[in-house]
Amino acid sequence: MSLIKPFSGIRPKKKFAKQVTSPNLSYLNNYKLTKKLNFVNLLNASSIHESKKILRSLNEKGIIQQDQSDYFYLYRITYNKKKLLGIVGKINLENYDDKKILGHEETFVERIKKRKEQLFKFNSQISPIYTTYKSKPNSLKKLNNIFKYKPDYNFISEDKCRHELWVIKKLKTEKLLKKYLKNIKKIYICDGHHRIQAMLKSKKKIAPMIIAFPDNQVNILDYNRVIKTNLKFEEIKKIISKNFTFNVSKKNNQLKQNQIEMYAKRRWYTIKPFKQSKELDVTILRKLILNKILKNKKNIKFVSGFKGKKVLENYVNSKKYNLAFKLYPTNISQVLSFAEKKKYMPQKSTWFHPKPLDGLISSKIIS
Repeated sequence: MSLIKPFSGIRPKKKFAKQVTSPNLSYLNNYKLTKKLNFVNLLNASSIHESKKILRSLNEKGIIQQDQSDYFYLYRITYNKKKLLGIVGKINLENYDDKKILGHEETFVERIKKRKEQLFKFNSQISPIYTTYKSKPNSLKKLNNIFKYKPDYNFISEDKCRHELWVIKKLKTEKLLKKYLKNIKKIYICDGHHRIQAMLKSKKKIAPMIIAFPDNQVNILDYNRVIKTNLKFEEIKKIISKNFTFNVSKKNNQLKQNQIEMYAKRRWYTIKPFKQSKELDVTILRKLILNKILKNKKNIKFVSGFKGKKVLENYVNSKKYNLAFKLYPTNISQVLSFAEKKKYMPQKSTWFHPKPLDGLISSKIIS
C-alpha cells in the first residue's frame, strides 16, 4: 500500500494561474495588501473574515475550481538549472510518528493555535506540506520518465523559479506513478510542522495534502536570527568568550560548519566553539549564547538565508535589533537522522528553498 493517496484538488483556471498564485511572503519585497483576488492577499488579510471573503470570491467567480475526481499531481520547480520533482497527494495522519511519517523540528504553541484557527475556518489547505523521502539514482530515472509529458501549468513566479504542475489523468502515467510510490517506505516532514500539529490536535479525521521530493534534490538554506537585548556589547562578548573564540570576520568570509557569524556595531564577527561539537550549530547558538543573553523570547526574529547578509545588517543598523546571528545551513542527512531517532531540532532550524506556490494546488481539510 502506498503512503501517498490521490485526492480531488482545487486549482486555478490556467489563464488565472500566474495572477492568483503566490510564493511565500519571504520571497516578496515591500509587500502591501491590495484588493486583488489572489492568495498572497488571502493569507495576509487583516482578519480571517476577510480571507474567507477572498476565498469565496475566487470560488464564485470560477477563478479556482475543484476537480470532480481524485488524482495525483506532479509538481516540478526549476531554479538555477536545478530541478525538484515533487509528487502531490494526501497522507493518513494515523501513520504520523509510527516510523512511516516522521517530523524533525520543535514547534511554537502559539503558532499551532494560529494555524489551527486558519485551517479550520478556511476549511482549506492552500499549499502542500513540504516533505521528502529517501531515493536511489536508479529510481530517479523512473521518476524523470513520469515527468516527460507536457505540464498543465508552466510559468515563472515572483520567486524567480519556474513552476510546473501536471494533473495525472492518463491511466498509463498513473500506473507508472503508483508503481514508483510503492517504493516510498517513509515520509519525512520538512516544512509544515505547525500545520501537521494543528491537524493532529484537532482530533478530527484529516488527511493532509503533501508534496514529496527526493532527498537528494532537497535544498536547505541557513535560517538566521536577529535579536534585541539590553546587554552592552562588552558584556555579550564576555559571555560568548567563555565558550568560543571571537574574531572580526575576514572580508567575504565563507562560513563553515561549527562556526557562527555575529553582526554588531556595523561589524561581522566569527565565533567558533573551543571544542568541536556533534550538536547542531543552531542548538549550540541557543544553549550557549541566546539562553544567556536573551531574557524575553519575543525579542527574536527568524530570517531566511534567502534574504542574504544585507537584510541582517539592515535589521541591526536600524536599531530595532542590536545583534544578528548567521548560521551554516543544516543539511538533509541531519534532518533525516533526527527524524529517524525521534529527536527534534530547535524551531526554525531549516529553510527549504524553493517552495511550492500558495494556491496552485489546494485541498479541502474536511470534505
